[in-house]
Amino acid sequence: MKEMFKNPSKYKEEKWLIYLYNAKEINYNYKNLDSVTNINKRAVFEYVKRCFEVLDNMNVNDEVYHYVSEVLKWMDVAKCGNKADRKRWIKAGYNLKVHNIGSASIYKEYESDEKVYTLIKTHGLIGQHIQGEVNLKNSQDLVGLFPSPLLKEILIVLNKCILNGVYDGLYESVEKDIIIAINKIVEGHNLEEEYYDKEYIIKRLKTLRKNNFNDDYSILNELLTEAVISKLGSIFSKLELWYFEVALKDFNLEEVIKILMFVDIKEDSLHLTFEDVMKMIYFDYNGKKVINLYKKRIIENYLSSLSIEDIIHNNIPYNKHLNTEIKEYDKTLVINFIFSLQASKLIEFCEISYGSDETYNKAVLLLYDLFGFRRDIYDRFYNEELYLKTMNQSLSHKAKILEYIYGEKVLDVGPGGGALLDLLEEVSHEVYGIDISKNVIENLNSKKRNEHKKWTIIEGDALNLENHFNKMDTIIYSSIIHELYSYITFEGKKFNYKTILKAMESAYKVLPIKGRIIIRDGIMTEPKDQMRIIEFKDDKGMSFLNNYCHDFKGRKITYEKISDNSVKMLVNDAMEFLYTYTWGEDSYAHEINEQFGYFTPSEFISFFETNFKNKLRVIELKHFLQDGYEDYLSKKINIYDENVNKIHLPDSTCIIVVEKIG
Repeated sequence: MKEMFKNPSKYKEEKWLIYLYNAKEINYNYKNLDSVTNINKRAVFEYVKRCFEVLDNMNVNDEVYHYVSEVLKWMDVAKCGNKADRKRWIKAGYNLKVHNIGSASIYKEYESDEKVYTLIKTHGLIGQHIQGEVNLKNSQDLVGLFPSPLLKEILIVLNKCILNGVYDGLYESVEKDIIIAINKIVEGHNLEEEYYDKEYIIKRLKTLRKNNFNDDYSILNELLTEAVISKLGSIFSKLELWYFEVALKDFNLEEVIKILMFVDIKEDSLHLTFEDVMKMIYFDYNGKKVINLYKKRIIENYLSSLSIEDIIHNNIPYNKHLNTEIKEYDKTLVINFIFSLQASKLIEFCEISYGSDETYNKAVLLLYDLFGFRRDIYDRFYNEELYLKTMNQSLSHKAKILEYIYGEKVLDVGPGGGALLDLLEEVSHEVYGIDISKNVIENLNSKKRNEHKKWTIIEGDALNLENHFNKMDTIIYSSIIHELYSYITFEGKKFNYKTILKAMESAYKVLPIKGRIIIRDGIMTEPKDQMRIIEFKDDKGMSFLNNYCHDFKGRKITYEKISDNSVKMLVNDAMEFLYTYTWGEDSYAHEINEQFGYFTPSEFISFFETNFKNKLRVIELKHFLQDGYEDYLSKKINIYDENVNKIHLPDSTCIIVVEKIG
């Protein structure tokens, strides 16, 4: 067998081997892939080779080896073949969407052993059963196929090969459940289940979603109406689910139920495949397989606009840019989300132009407008990971906040990568985070699960904290007020100081007397009319500045050119530009939408004295330049005062502590 895999072209009489080796299409489960674009067209060939390596390392008798090896040879041929092969198979009516059925049909062209045919047709179903995707009754044809001891041994060896062919130890991780399922098949009873029972449906959903720790199962009592139970019971009793986990694992429980409600089961339907969703929802970013957040957010937005009842009764408003499509193919229902040509091209444009500054920014803005997204929710897309990492790197500065905390219940508004939440957990009993960004929520829930954190993260609006909390002793805004100011449209406009006022009024409502607001954020320099000269060391500096002045959304930024590589600017305009210049091109599309500095120190004090007299008082205000910032920028610029004296950068950041007094 080793020789066959080493030199397959020598064994042209082995049709199964030639089909595996001559694959011209990529038909592969993305579940365990690191990269989509780097899938080897012989990935199935390599997988079957690994399965044989597992088999050859097991001590089994000749009869078991014969049956298992025959199944391994043919089990995945329906995923392979050249274009002519696949065209012929489709014409012959073979179901290539369900590869175990299709592979069994192809096997029958060349061999006539009914036992091998049955094993091919049912291979993999036990593994799918323990994932909740297939009923055990779908393995009914195995009952009595061999004497009980032989059947059990064949099924154990076959499943060990199939699973450990994916990666070593996979079989052992689920061995207990595999053996339970095999014993039921061997005994030939308890294969039917209570598919329409509410508790069974809850259990089945938990099995399907067992690797998703973000699900809130308390919502099931509300979601599982009689109509939903009837629909799910019908799906679970009649259909095998293909590629369910890999396609839908990044959607939440309610979204998954809504997607299932779209399924219109035909009388002879046997299979429901999410293969097209799987292929649509993933792509490669920086060489790694990632969820396509553009598409995912659009689908989420679409699903949130529909109630479950609307979907069940087909009261679905026309949407010209996204719809659900279900095609029928040889007793198989194929589900997918179909984007309009405009949306598809725009998404593709966003993917291609990512990182190209102004071009990418315009593409994303068009995408926002096309689907009516709030930009503070759907903002960063793929530089979110970089952003969160950078937020965590400022940990030493955030640690300064801890000395000002009051009380036991602490809220971090806009917690970013969770670094401050971790610090707070060490010194406070109850720690909460609130954020409106879905990316942030998903990253933090993953971090909480993986690192066993105790803090609680809530998806919610920073301008309406009273809708989420009754009382918080300390509320922290670490590098978040400037984002609220920049992104939220309040009373018809962004960059509105009333947004900051609304945030502080909301915080005031949930604070007790002596409760505190702690703000760590950008600061403007005073007096504001000072001038600064920036001298660029990089030839691209002037071009970067020109683009920035054109694209910055916060306010009009101007400069006076005084040489080919130097400009004179107001001090706060210069600093606002340098914040973006520091981050560089990767974050340009994000940073031009934010104004980091919005108050001078005296304006901060005036803001609270004017709007919260006898309610809040400022008990601390300090400002500083972040460590390392000047050293980093010294590689890119020189900075002078208006008399061309080399000077230090002004303070960039402040900490202001406000206490409730009435």
